[in-house]
Amino acid sequence: MMRTSFAILAAIIPLTFTFGASVENLLPRNTTQKQDLSPAQCCDGLKRILDPSKVLLPGSPEYAAQEASYYSGEQVLQFPVCRVAPTSPEDVSSIIKFATTSNCNFAVRSGGHMNWVGSSNIGPEGFTIDLEDMKQIELLDDSKTVSISPGLTWADVYTFLRPHNLHTAGGRSSHVGVGGFLLGGGISFLSLEHGFGSDNIINYQIVLADGSIVNANEAERSDLYWALKGGSTNYGIVTRFDMVTFPLDQMWGGSLYYNISLGPTLLDYLVGFTERLAVDANGLFALSIAWNAADNDYLIWSPNAYLAPTPFPSPLYDGLEEIPTVRDTMRITNLVSVTDEINMSSPGGSRTQWFALVFKADATLPWDIYQKGADIMAPFLGKEGTSWALTLQPINVGMIAAAANRGGNPFGLTEKDGDLFLLLISIFWTDPEDDGKIKATTQDFLRWSTDTAKQRNLLNRFIYLNYALDTQPVLASFGDENVRRMKAVQKKYDPKGLLKVWKGGYKLDEL
Repeated sequence: MMRTSFAILAAIIPLTFTFGASVENLLPRNTTQKQDLSPAQCCDGLKRILDPSKVLLPGSPEYAAQEASYYSGEQVLQFPVCRVAPTSPEDVSSIIKFATTSNCNFAVRSGGHMNWVGSSNIGPEGFTIDLEDMKQIELLDDSKTVSISPGLTWADVYTFLRPHNLHTAGGRSSHVGVGGFLLGGGISFLSLEHGFGSDNIINYQIVLADGSIVNANEAERSDLYWALKGGSTNYGIVTRFDMVTFPLDQMWGGSLYYNISLGPTLLDYLVGFTERLAVDANGLFALSIAWNAADNDYLIWSPNAYLAPTPFPSPLYDGLEEIPTVRDTMRITNLVSVTDEINMSSPGGSRTQWFALVFKADATLPWDIYQKGADIMAPFLGKEGTSWALTLQPINVGMIAAAANRGGNPFGLTEKDGDLFLLLISIFWTDPEDDGKIKATTQDFLRWSTDTAKQRNLLNRFIYLNYALDTQPVLASFGDENVRRMKAVQKKYDPKGLLKVWKGGYKLDEL
């Protein structure tokens, strides 16, 4: 379609138009005919349907601040024609109506911790909706439910809940954004007993492709409610998450650091810990083997949390005290303190590649993957700002069962899968000249790790969205039947495919 000329645009958007008018007044009466506006024209139109101060242009301090706050150094270097900062569901509705009718490409950002280019930002071909100003939060239903807007971080949520001695199934790193975490499932300190973060949502408020603002829950639009638990960017923009709360006052948490020589011992320990979660699912023990440039060697970091003020509770943590550490920050503390400490371990700002793998709980495979990684990353590690880490954590049978008991989700995991490990490989660098080589190396590393897990009959098909690389078939990993159901839900709520203008995330249309 030819781009609309300035003369036609002026007819659609009179120069005397002021913000706050309806989207319909900006569009031709026959709205079945899409208008193909340029990105600059899209931003001009947005300034006429919103308070113009909510449309941020390059060169403004507000635009620069939003751009600089991405976790991924490469997403920082994507420059949309404008950034839009809605403050209400009604704002989001107006934006969606205008974008889908005017064929305006956009991305959506909530927290911005996705690692790959274009996952939550866009370049000059469109605009970015940044939800950072949507920060409402309140307790409902005698404090049994917390209502959370997508612009909050988990630090905001936990700080709000702390005076009430409450917790919810949110992120374990304080500065992760609410929206992206939950639309990818989300793994919480509560997950080993209560399922993924999204399994603990009892209602979504969502703006659909046609701009309508609706609720999705077990009683109302239950099909959409199910699909949103792993929905990524396929159904609409969620403007509120209502989540179950749990009591929590003080807890035991912090970090343990070990010499790399203890890797096999600690991996064996993690297998046993995962088995003992069947007895007590209130604790997290994870392992991260990371390159430590200061010592020119690898170091093992183990973040730990137990949801009660009990150090080394038995039987879950039996034997851990006997393994010698090089540093120990474990203490009786609160949730905010623990999640802040975890956040400090990966502050962001670098160029980065992540990939995810799930396999049967096994001690040998992750050590072999670490050794392979140490070999292929060796040529890069002499450069300042270059590092990598292997992180391992449990997905136990109880976590899978809890998800099923809460209505199920699209991920395709069943109790027959048994205890699993979720592996995250994260690679960081700062020199753009290394982009091609490191990205190619990441693909080789992913291929080797996947093939090795398959050869050993350990690989599980599930790929965890929040850790995945853009080249990984995340949605396909949910299984054919679940993909079919998700596509049916998409067709029902977006029959005309209006949301194809939403770029980023993992798309059902590509399957």
